[in-house]
Amino acid sequence: MEKQRKKEIAAIGSEEFTLGFELAGVKKVFNPENYTEKIQELTEREDLGIVIVEESDLEKIPARIRRDVEESVEPVVVALSEEAESERLQDKIKRAIGADITQ
Repeated sequence: MEKQRKKEIAAIGSEEFTLGFELAGVKKVFNPENYTEKIQELTEREDLGIVIVEESDLEKIPARIRRDVEESVEPVVVALSEEAESERLQDKIKRAIGADITQ
C-alpha cells in the first residue's frame, strides 16, 4: 500500500487577500504579477490539496482557463468573495442574537 503524502493549502491573490491566510498558518501564499500563469501552475502541482483564490481574480482570467481551474479536483480550487463572507457573517450574527442588526 502506497503511503499518501500530506497535501498543503495555498492562497493566491492580493496581499490584502492572502494576509489572513498567512496569519492562520498557510505557508504557501502567492501574490503574483501574472495571475493567470501562476494559477495554472498551482493547479498542476501535486503537493497541494486546496488552492484558495479570490473570486474577483478568478473572473478576470480567460474563460477556458477559468473553466479548467474551477473543474480542478486535485488540488481543489476554492473561490471566496467578500459578499459571500459578509452574508455568512450576517447569518451567524442573526442566529447568535436572534436579530438582524445589519439593516
